[in-house]
Amino acid sequence: MQKQRVRNSVKASIKDGVAWAAMSGFADPYAVPFAMALGASTMGIGVLRSLPSLASSFFQFFTERLVLRLGSCKKALLLTVFIQAMALFAAAVAVFLPLGAAFPLLLAAVIVYTVAGNMSAPPWAVLMGEYIPPSKRGNFFGFRYQLVGLMFFAASFLASRVLGLAGEGVLWGFAAIFAAAGVFRLISWGFITGMYEPGTGFHLPRGAGVNFLASFDFRRGRVPALFFSVLLLLTSTYLAAPYFSVYSLKELKCGYLHYMVLMSIGPLLTYLLMQRWGQAADTYGSVKILKAAFLLIPTVPLLWTFSRNFYYLAAVEAYSGVIWGAYLIGMNNFIYESIPPGSRAGYVAFNSFTGGMAQFAGALAGGWLYDRLPALWGSAFVSLLLISAALRALAVIPLFLMVREVRTVKSAGPVELLLFMSGFKPLIR
Repeated sequence: MQKQRVRNSVKASIKDGVAWAAMSGFADPYAVPFAMALGASTMGIGVLRSLPSLASSFFQFFTERLVLRLGSCKKALLLTVFIQAMALFAAAVAVFLPLGAAFPLLLAAVIVYTVAGNMSAPPWAVLMGEYIPPSKRGNFFGFRYQLVGLMFFAASFLASRVLGLAGEGVLWGFAAIFAAAGVFRLISWGFITGMYEPGTGFHLPRGAGVNFLASFDFRRGRVPALFFSVLLLLTSTYLAAPYFSVYSLKELKCGYLHYMVLMSIGPLLTYLLMQRWGQAADTYGSVKILKAAFLLIPTVPLLWTFSRNFYYLAAVEAYSGVIWGAYLIGMNNFIYESIPPGSRAGYVAFNSFTGGMAQFAGALAGGWLYDRLPALWGSAFVSLLLISAALRALAVIPLFLMVREVRTVKSAGPVELLLFMSGFKPLIR
Protein backbone atom coordinates (compact mmCIF):
# COMPACT_ATOMS: atom_id res chain seq x y z
CA MET A 1 0.00 0.00 0.00
CA GLN A 2 2.77 2.43 0.96
CA LYS A 3 4.80 1.52 -2.14
CA GLN A 4 1.80 2.35 -4.33
CA ARG A 5 1.37 5.71 -2.60
CA VAL A 6 5.04 6.46 -3.17
CA ARG A 7 4.74 5.52 -6.86
CA ASN A 8 1.71 7.77 -7.21
CA SER A 9 3.61 10.57 -5.48
CA VAL A 10 6.52 10.19 -7.89
CA LYS A 11 4.11 10.44 -10.83
CA ALA A 12 2.51 13.51 -9.24
CA SER A 13 5.93 15.10 -8.78
CA ILE A 14 6.63 14.66 -12.50
CA LYS A 15 3.32 16.33 -13.42
CA ASP A 16 4.05 19.07 -10.89
CA GLY A 17 7.43 19.60 -12.58
CA VAL A 18 5.86 19.94 -16.02
CA ALA A 19 3.33 22.50 -14.74
CA TRP A 20 6.11 24.35 -12.89
CA ALA A 21 8.13 24.47 -16.13
CA ALA A 22 5.18 26.00 -17.99
CA MET A 23 4.93 28.66 -15.27
CA SER A 24 8.65 29.33 -15.44
CA GLY A 25 8.70 29.48 -19.23
CA PHE A 26 5.95 32.09 -19.28
CA ALA A 27 7.36 34.24 -16.48
CA ASP A 28 11.11 33.96 -15.86
CA PRO A 29 12.57 34.98 -19.26
CA TYR A 30 10.17 37.93 -19.54
CA ALA A 31 10.44 39.69 -16.18
CA VAL A 32 13.22 41.92 -17.51
CA PRO A 33 11.45 42.77 -20.82
CA PHE A 34 8.31 43.48 -18.76
CA ALA A 35 10.26 45.91 -16.60
CA MET A 36 11.84 47.52 -19.65
CA ALA A 37 8.39 47.96 -21.21
CA LEU A 38 7.37 49.75 -18.01
CA GLY A 39 10.31 52.15 -18.45
CA ALA A 40 12.83 50.67 -15.98
CA SER A 41 16.44 51.89 -16.26
CA THR A 42 19.53 49.66 -16.32
CA MET A 43 19.93 50.14 -12.56
CA GLY A 44 16.21 49.41 -12.19
CA ILE A 45 16.83 46.10 -13.94
CA GLY A 46 19.68 45.48 -11.52
CA VAL A 47 17.35 46.10 -8.59
CA LEU A 48 14.73 43.78 -10.13
CA ARG A 49 17.30 41.01 -10.45
CA SER A 50 19.00 41.59 -7.09
CA LEU A 51 16.45 42.70 -4.49
CA PRO A 52 14.27 39.57 -4.82
CA SER A 53 17.39 37.47 -4.28
CA LEU A 54 18.32 39.44 -1.15
CA ALA A 55 14.81 39.00 0.27
CA SER A 56 14.86 35.33 -0.64
CA SER A 57 18.21 34.84 1.08
CA PHE A 58 16.87 36.44 4.25
CA PHE A 59 13.74 34.30 4.29
CA GLN A 60 15.76 31.10 3.88
CA PHE A 61 16.50 31.42 7.60
CA PHE A 62 12.79 30.76 8.23
CA THR A 63 12.27 27.78 5.92
CA GLU A 64 12.94 25.13 8.54
CA ARG A 65 10.93 27.09 11.10
CA LEU A 66 7.98 27.11 8.71
CA VAL A 67 8.17 23.34 8.31
CA LEU A 68 8.44 22.85 12.06
CA ARG A 69 5.58 25.27 12.76
CA LEU A 70 3.25 23.54 10.31
CA GLY A 71 4.55 20.10 11.30
CA SER A 72 4.67 19.00 7.68
CA CYS A 73 6.87 19.47 4.64
CA LYS A 74 3.84 19.02 2.39
CA LYS A 75 1.85 21.77 4.11
CA ALA A 76 4.81 24.15 3.85
CA LEU A 77 5.20 23.26 0.18
CA LEU A 78 1.51 23.84 -0.60
CA LEU A 79 1.48 27.19 1.19
CA THR A 80 4.55 28.59 -0.59
CA VAL A 81 3.41 27.34 -4.00
CA PHE A 82 0.00 29.00 -3.57
CA ILE A 83 1.64 32.31 -2.56
CA GLN A 84 3.87 32.10 -5.62
CA ALA A 85 0.83 31.72 -7.89
CA MET A 86 -0.84 34.76 -6.31
CA ALA A 87 2.32 36.81 -6.88
CA LEU A 88 2.16 36.07 -10.61
CA PHE A 89 -1.43 37.30 -10.81
CA ALA A 90 -0.35 40.47 -8.98
CA ALA A 91 2.42 41.02 -11.55
CA ALA A 92 -0.14 40.75 -14.35
CA VAL A 93 -2.21 43.50 -12.72
CA ALA A 94 0.75 45.92 -12.99
CA VAL A 95 -0.09 46.68 -16.63
CA PHE A 96 -3.33 48.36 -15.55
CA LEU A 97 -1.62 50.84 -13.22
CA PRO A 98 -0.01 54.21 -14.07
CA LEU A 99 3.64 53.85 -15.04
CA GLY A 100 4.79 55.40 -11.77
CA ALA A 101 3.08 52.63 -9.79
CA ALA A 102 3.40 49.76 -12.28
CA PHE A 103 7.10 49.01 -11.84
CA PRO A 104 6.97 49.06 -8.00
CA LEU A 105 4.10 46.55 -8.11
CA LEU A 106 6.00 44.36 -10.56
CA LEU A 107 9.08 44.53 -8.32
CA ALA A 108 7.05 43.62 -5.21
CA ALA A 109 5.37 40.74 -7.07
CA VAL A 110 8.71 39.38 -8.30
CA ILE A 111 10.10 39.59 -4.75
CA VAL A 112 7.19 37.53 -3.37
CA TYR A 113 7.38 35.13 -6.34
CA THR A 114 11.10 34.55 -5.78
CA VAL A 115 10.88 34.22 -1.99
CA ALA A 116 7.98 31.77 -2.14
CA GLY A 117 9.61 29.75 -4.91
CA ASN A 118 12.89 29.39 -3.06
CA MET A 119 11.16 28.55 0.22
CA SER A 120 9.27 25.75 -1.53
CA ALA A 121 12.49 24.01 -2.60
CA PRO A 122 13.70 22.59 0.77
CA PRO A 123 10.44 20.84 1.79
CA TRP A 124 10.07 19.53 -1.77
CA ALA A 125 13.62 18.15 -1.64
CA VAL A 126 12.92 16.40 1.67
CA LEU A 127 9.82 14.70 0.26
CA MET A 128 11.66 13.61 -2.89
CA GLY A 129 14.51 12.25 -0.78
CA GLU A 130 11.96 9.97 0.90
CA TYR A 131 10.62 8.69 -2.42
CA ILE A 132 13.73 8.04 -4.53
CA PRO A 133 16.42 5.52 -3.49
CA PRO A 134 20.02 6.81 -3.63
CA SER A 135 21.04 4.61 -6.56
CA LYS A 136 18.30 6.03 -8.80
CA ARG A 137 18.33 9.72 -7.90
CA GLY A 138 20.57 10.93 -10.70
CA ASN A 139 18.64 9.00 -13.34
CA PHE A 140 15.22 10.02 -12.00
CA PHE A 141 15.98 13.72 -11.58
CA GLY A 142 17.64 13.73 -14.98
CA PHE A 143 14.51 12.26 -16.61
CA ARG A 144 12.28 14.73 -14.78
CA TYR A 145 14.44 17.65 -15.86
CA GLN A 146 14.18 16.52 -19.48
CA LEU A 147 10.41 16.85 -19.36
CA VAL A 148 10.76 20.16 -17.54
CA GLY A 149 13.10 21.47 -20.23
CA LEU A 150 10.79 20.63 -23.11
CA MET A 151 7.83 22.30 -21.40
CA PHE A 152 9.92 25.34 -20.44
CA PHE A 153 10.99 25.85 -24.04
CA ALA A 154 7.47 25.35 -25.39
CA ALA A 155 5.99 27.82 -22.88
CA SER A 156 8.73 30.36 -23.53
CA PHE A 157 8.15 30.09 -27.29
CA LEU A 158 4.40 30.54 -26.87
CA ALA A 159 4.98 33.57 -24.63
CA SER A 160 7.24 35.14 -27.29
CA ARG A 161 4.48 34.68 -29.87
CA VAL A 162 1.93 36.31 -27.56
CA LEU A 163 4.23 39.29 -27.07
CA GLY A 164 4.94 39.44 -30.79
CA LEU A 165 1.21 39.45 -31.51
CA ALA A 166 0.68 42.25 -28.99
CA GLY A 167 3.46 44.31 -30.56
CA GLU A 168 6.38 46.24 -29.10
CA GLY A 169 5.41 48.52 -26.23
CA VAL A 170 1.92 47.01 -25.86
CA LEU A 171 1.49 45.77 -22.31
CA TRP A 172 -1.51 43.45 -22.52
CA GLY A 173 0.79 40.68 -23.77
CA PHE A 174 2.73 40.75 -20.48
CA ALA A 175 -0.52 40.64 -18.51
CA ALA A 176 -1.56 37.55 -20.49
CA ILE A 177 1.65 35.58 -20.06
CA PHE A 178 2.05 36.33 -16.35
CA ALA A 179 -1.59 35.42 -15.68
CA ALA A 180 -1.03 32.18 -17.60
CA ALA A 181 2.03 31.51 -15.44
CA GLY A 182 -0.14 31.91 -12.33
CA VAL A 183 -2.68 29.42 -13.69
CA PHE A 184 0.02 26.83 -14.33
CA ARG A 185 1.36 27.26 -10.80
CA LEU A 186 -2.12 26.57 -9.45
CA ILE A 187 -2.22 23.42 -11.59
CA SER A 188 1.14 22.48 -10.07
CA TRP A 189 -0.37 23.09 -6.60
CA GLY A 190 -3.14 20.65 -7.47
CA PHE A 191 -0.67 17.90 -8.34
CA ILE A 192 1.27 18.48 -5.12
CA THR A 193 -1.90 17.86 -3.09
CA GLY A 194 -1.74 14.26 -4.35
CA MET A 195 1.77 13.65 -3.03
CA TYR A 196 2.19 11.33 -0.05
CA GLU A 197 4.03 12.34 3.11
CA PRO A 198 5.40 9.33 5.05
CA GLY A 199 3.91 8.76 8.49
CA THR A 200 1.90 11.60 9.98
CA GLY A 201 4.21 14.16 8.39
CA PHE A 202 7.96 14.27 7.98
CA HIS A 203 9.34 16.29 10.90
CA LEU A 204 12.74 17.89 10.94
CA PRO A 205 14.57 17.22 14.22
CA ARG A 206 15.21 20.32 16.28
CA GLY A 207 18.82 21.38 16.21
CA ALA A 208 19.26 20.02 12.70
CA GLY A 209 19.56 23.50 11.23
CA VAL A 210 22.50 24.97 9.40
CA ASN A 211 25.04 27.41 10.79
CA PHE A 212 25.04 29.71 7.77
CA LEU A 213 28.22 31.62 8.63
CA ALA A 214 30.22 28.50 9.51
CA SER A 215 29.06 26.91 6.26
CA PHE A 216 31.07 29.52 4.32
CA ASP A 217 34.31 28.66 6.19
CA PHE A 218 35.95 26.39 3.61
CA ARG A 219 38.64 25.37 6.12
CA ARG A 220 36.06 23.26 7.97
CA GLY A 221 35.83 20.52 5.33
CA ARG A 222 34.49 19.41 1.97
CA VAL A 223 30.91 20.70 2.35
CA PRO A 224 31.86 24.28 3.35
CA ALA A 225 34.59 24.27 0.69
CA LEU A 226 32.04 23.47 -2.00
CA PHE A 227 29.61 26.14 -0.82
CA PHE A 228 32.43 28.68 -0.71
CA SER A 229 33.27 27.80 -4.32
CA VAL A 230 29.60 28.07 -5.26
CA LEU A 231 29.38 31.52 -3.68
CA LEU A 232 32.39 32.72 -5.73
CA LEU A 233 31.11 31.13 -8.93
CA LEU A 234 27.56 32.44 -8.72
CA THR A 235 28.56 35.96 -7.64
CA SER A 236 30.86 36.15 -10.66
CA THR A 237 28.14 34.73 -12.90
CA TYR A 238 25.45 37.16 -11.77
CA LEU A 239 27.82 40.03 -12.38
CA ALA A 240 26.84 39.66 -16.04
CA ALA A 241 23.87 37.26 -16.17
CA PRO A 242 21.06 39.78 -15.46
CA TYR A 243 22.25 42.01 -18.29
CA PHE A 244 22.25 39.48 -21.13
CA SER A 245 18.60 40.49 -21.58
CA VAL A 246 19.47 44.20 -21.75
CA TYR A 247 22.35 43.50 -24.15
CA SER A 248 20.18 41.31 -26.39
CA LEU A 249 17.21 43.67 -26.56
CA LYS A 250 18.95 47.08 -26.56
CA GLU A 251 22.34 46.52 -28.20
CA LEU A 252 21.73 43.50 -30.42
CA LYS A 253 18.19 44.72 -31.26
CA CYS A 254 16.73 41.23 -30.96
CA GLY A 255 13.02 40.73 -31.59
CA TYR A 256 11.05 38.68 -29.07
CA LEU A 257 11.49 35.45 -31.07
CA HIS A 258 15.29 35.76 -31.30
CA TYR A 259 15.40 36.90 -27.67
CA MET A 260 13.37 33.85 -26.66
CA VAL A 261 15.80 31.54 -28.45
CA LEU A 262 18.83 33.11 -26.77
CA MET A 263 17.22 33.00 -23.33
CA SER A 264 15.64 29.53 -23.65
CA ILE A 265 17.96 27.32 -25.67
CA GLY A 266 20.40 27.10 -22.76
CA PRO A 267 17.80 25.92 -20.23
CA LEU A 268 16.40 23.54 -22.84
CA LEU A 269 19.81 21.85 -23.31
CA THR A 270 20.33 21.91 -19.55
CA TYR A 271 17.16 19.95 -18.96
CA LEU A 272 17.47 17.64 -21.98
CA LEU A 273 20.89 16.41 -20.87
CA MET A 274 20.04 16.18 -17.18
CA GLN A 275 19.32 12.47 -17.35
CA ARG A 276 22.66 11.80 -19.03
CA TRP A 277 24.45 13.96 -16.45
CA GLY A 278 22.49 12.16 -13.74
CA GLN A 279 23.67 8.77 -14.99
CA ALA A 280 27.23 10.09 -15.12
CA ALA A 281 26.94 11.42 -11.55
CA ASP A 282 25.55 8.08 -10.31
CA THR A 283 28.47 6.25 -11.92
CA TYR A 284 31.45 8.63 -11.75
CA GLY A 285 30.42 10.70 -8.72
CA SER A 286 28.88 14.12 -8.20
CA VAL A 287 32.24 15.77 -7.44
CA LYS A 288 33.67 14.68 -10.79
CA ILE A 289 30.69 16.27 -12.56
CA LEU A 290 30.98 19.46 -10.50
CA LYS A 291 34.68 19.80 -11.31
CA ALA A 292 33.94 19.52 -15.03
CA ALA A 293 31.26 22.21 -14.70
CA PHE A 294 33.44 24.59 -12.69
CA LEU A 295 36.26 24.31 -15.23
CA LEU A 296 34.06 25.03 -18.25
CA ILE A 297 31.65 27.68 -16.93
CA PRO A 298 34.27 30.51 -17.16
CA THR A 299 34.54 29.91 -20.92
CA VAL A 300 30.90 30.95 -21.56
CA PRO A 301 31.29 34.74 -21.11
CA LEU A 302 34.54 34.60 -23.10
CA LEU A 303 32.74 33.02 -26.05
CA TRP A 304 30.06 35.75 -25.93
CA THR A 305 32.73 38.38 -26.64
CA PHE A 306 33.82 36.91 -29.99
CA SER A 307 30.79 37.71 -32.17
CA ARG A 308 27.35 39.37 -32.27
CA ASN A 309 25.99 36.90 -34.82
CA PHE A 310 22.68 35.48 -33.61
CA TYR A 311 23.38 31.90 -34.69
CA TYR A 312 26.81 31.92 -33.09
CA LEU A 313 25.39 33.25 -29.81
CA ALA A 314 22.61 30.65 -29.89
CA ALA A 315 25.29 27.95 -30.20
CA VAL A 316 27.18 29.45 -27.25
CA GLU A 317 24.00 29.43 -25.18
CA ALA A 318 23.39 25.79 -26.10
CA TYR A 319 26.92 24.97 -24.95
CA SER A 320 26.28 26.95 -21.76
CA GLY A 321 23.13 24.93 -21.11
CA VAL A 322 25.06 21.66 -21.31
CA ILE A 323 27.62 22.88 -18.77
CA TRP A 324 25.10 24.31 -16.32
CA GLY A 325 23.25 21.00 -16.46
CA ALA A 326 26.36 19.37 -15.03
CA TYR A 327 26.46 21.96 -12.25
CA LEU A 328 22.79 21.52 -11.30
CA ILE A 329 22.78 17.73 -11.23
CA GLY A 330 26.16 17.68 -9.47
CA MET A 331 24.91 19.98 -6.70
CA ASN A 332 21.65 18.05 -6.41
CA ASN A 333 23.42 14.71 -6.00
CA PHE A 334 26.12 16.16 -3.74
CA ILE A 335 23.53 17.35 -1.21
CA TYR A 336 21.71 14.01 -1.20
CA GLU A 337 24.99 12.09 -0.86
CA SER A 338 26.66 14.28 1.75
CA ILE A 339 23.88 15.58 4.00
CA PRO A 340 21.87 13.42 6.45
CA PRO A 341 18.09 13.42 5.84
CA GLY A 342 17.36 15.46 8.98
CA SER A 343 19.64 18.28 7.82
CA ARG A 344 18.81 18.09 4.13
CA ALA A 345 16.11 20.77 4.11
CA GLY A 346 18.49 23.14 5.90
CA TYR A 347 21.25 22.63 3.36
CA VAL A 348 18.90 22.97 0.41
CA ALA A 349 17.81 26.24 2.02
CA PHE A 350 21.45 27.19 2.47
CA ASN A 351 22.14 26.43 -1.19
CA SER A 352 19.27 28.78 -2.10
CA PHE A 353 20.63 31.34 0.38
CA THR A 354 24.04 31.16 -1.29
CA GLY A 355 22.52 31.66 -4.73
CA GLY A 356 20.38 34.53 -3.51
CA MET A 357 23.25 36.40 -1.88
CA ALA A 358 25.40 35.83 -4.96
CA GLN A 359 22.67 37.13 -7.26
CA PHE A 360 22.09 40.20 -5.09
CA ALA A 361 25.76 41.15 -4.83
CA GLY A 362 26.63 40.24 -8.41
CA ALA A 363 23.62 41.93 -10.03
CA LEU A 364 24.06 45.20 -8.14
CA ALA A 365 27.79 45.30 -8.85
CA GLY A 366 27.16 44.45 -12.49
CA GLY A 367 24.54 47.18 -12.86
CA TRP A 368 26.93 49.73 -11.39
CA LEU A 369 29.80 48.58 -13.62
CA TYR A 370 27.70 48.37 -16.81
CA ASP A 371 27.31 52.16 -16.91
CA ARG A 372 30.94 52.88 -15.98
CA LEU A 373 33.18 50.35 -17.72
CA PRO A 374 34.97 51.36 -20.92
CA ALA A 375 33.52 49.96 -24.12
CA LEU A 376 35.38 47.09 -25.78
CA TRP A 377 34.42 46.24 -29.37
CA GLY A 378 31.63 48.78 -29.08
CA SER A 379 30.06 47.69 -25.80
CA ALA A 380 30.71 48.02 -22.07
CA PHE A 381 28.97 44.66 -21.68
CA VAL A 382 31.99 43.00 -23.30
CA SER A 383 34.20 44.44 -20.54
CA LEU A 384 31.75 43.10 -17.97
CA LEU A 385 31.88 39.64 -19.58
CA LEU A 386 35.69 39.53 -19.35
CA ILE A 387 35.64 40.47 -15.66
CA SER A 388 32.96 37.82 -15.01
CA ALA A 389 35.04 35.15 -16.77
CA ALA A 390 38.18 35.95 -14.78
CA LEU A 391 36.34 35.85 -11.44
CA ARG A 392 34.52 32.61 -12.30
CA ALA A 393 37.87 30.93 -12.86
CA LEU A 394 38.90 31.63 -9.26
CA ALA A 395 36.01 29.53 -7.94
CA VAL A 396 37.69 26.28 -8.95
CA ILE A 397 40.45 26.62 -6.34
CA PRO A 398 38.64 25.58 -3.10
CA LEU A 399 36.70 22.92 -5.01
CA PHE A 400 39.75 21.21 -6.47
CA LEU A 401 41.83 21.48 -3.31
CA MET A 402 39.34 20.29 -0.69
CA VAL A 403 36.29 18.51 -2.13
CA ARG A 404 36.41 14.73 -2.56
CA GLU A 405 33.87 11.97 -3.19
CA VAL A 406 32.23 10.32 -0.18
CA ARG A 407 31.41 7.05 -1.92
CA THR A 408 33.25 4.63 -4.16
CA VAL A 409 32.79 5.51 -7.82
CA LYS A 410 34.31 4.55 -11.15
CA SER A 411 37.34 6.57 -12.17
CA ALA A 412 37.07 8.60 -15.36
CA GLY A 413 39.30 11.12 -17.08
CA PRO A 414 38.06 14.06 -19.15
CA VAL A 415 38.13 12.08 -22.40
CA GLU A 416 36.17 9.17 -20.95
CA LEU A 417 33.57 11.53 -19.47
CA LEU A 418 33.26 13.38 -22.79
CA LEU A 419 32.78 10.12 -24.68
CA PHE A 420 30.10 9.04 -22.22
CA MET A 421 28.22 12.36 -22.52
CA SER A 422 28.50 12.22 -26.31
CA GLY A 423 26.88 8.80 -26.35
CA PHE A 424 29.93 6.98 -27.73
CA LYS A 425 30.67 5.24 -24.45
CA PRO A 426 27.79 3.21 -22.98
CA LEU A 427 27.13 3.10 -19.27
CA ILE A 428 28.61 -0.06 -17.75
CA ARG A 429 27.59 -0.86 -14.18
